[in-house]
Amino acid sequence: MSKNLHGVMPALLTPFNPQQQLDIPSLRRLVQFNIAQGVDGLYVGGSTGEAFIQNLQEREQVLEVVAQEAKGKLTLIAHVGGIGTHESQILAGAAKRYGFDAVSAVTPFYYPFSFGEHCDHYRAIIDAAEGLPMVVYNIPALSGVKLSLDQISTLITLPGVAALKQTSGDLYQMEQVRRAHPDKVIYNGYDEIFLSGLLAGADGGIGSTYNVMGWRYKGIMQALKEGNISQAQSLQTECNKLIDVLIKVGVFRGLKTILHYMDVVDTPICRKPFAPVEEQYLPELRQLAAQLSAERAAQ
Repeated sequence: MSKNLHGVMPALLTPFNPQQQLDIPSLRRLVQFNIAQGVDGLYVGGSTGEAFIQNLQEREQVLEVVAQEAKGKLTLIAHVGGIGTHESQILAGAAKRYGFDAVSAVTPFYYPFSFGEHCDHYRAIIDAAEGLPMVVYNIPALSGVKLSLDQISTLITLPGVAALKQTSGDLYQMEQVRRAHPDKVIYNGYDEIFLSGLLAGADGGIGSTYNVMGWRYKGIMQALKEGNISQAQSLQTECNKLIDVLIKVGVFRGLKTILHYMDVVDTPICRKPFAPVEEQYLPELRQLAAQLSAERAAQ
């Protein structure tokens, strides 16, 4: 069930137009841009996609458009998580209808739900997905939900769960999960430790910056497979140089600005209350876009 879930999967951004509405033509180009990078799949509707500041209809429309562009071309994982179980079930049903290969859900956040309530939440989404495998999404820094190793083990052994998206700097915990569950797919979530995550046992990764340099992460995996640690380290360093800039300017808006300069998205804005990139950083982002374009053309 989980074999085709391995690899490098961009956490897809969601383009918006100046009126803060979904920019469907830019979304289609972004999907095609990622396909052309040679990545293994797309993770649609997650944190990077600004899902939690979209309504239910918008989230479903994004799933539909991505499926139209990419179904059958690479693995598609629909992030359907939210605070409410019912909304997540509706999105899981949509993912099934549109032909996604798996669903994923973050732990429900904001309210102090019990762990039993978390388990029931996942079971309900799995039922609504009608046979699609589930990717449990652990991101304690943003969800505020700090799962223990035993709790993670309980969640990923629920019937229907195939994988874990581990967006955590706790590489020891990742190695523990790998050791305890060799049959499960594990995704590294923090791009800046992609190589470290692979060494700790991850099968691949899901990340924001894959949208603009997915070939580098594919290169890291290939170099590690070939035992070329120095090449893998060099590529990770190049990724991290860009990540340093994105952290300074704002990750999602910085990525969209780079993609705008690469002629992929029309408008480099995020949905409010996110603000645009400060003007002083635009020359640096334009230079990075030119560098990435040249590097990609040379692949």
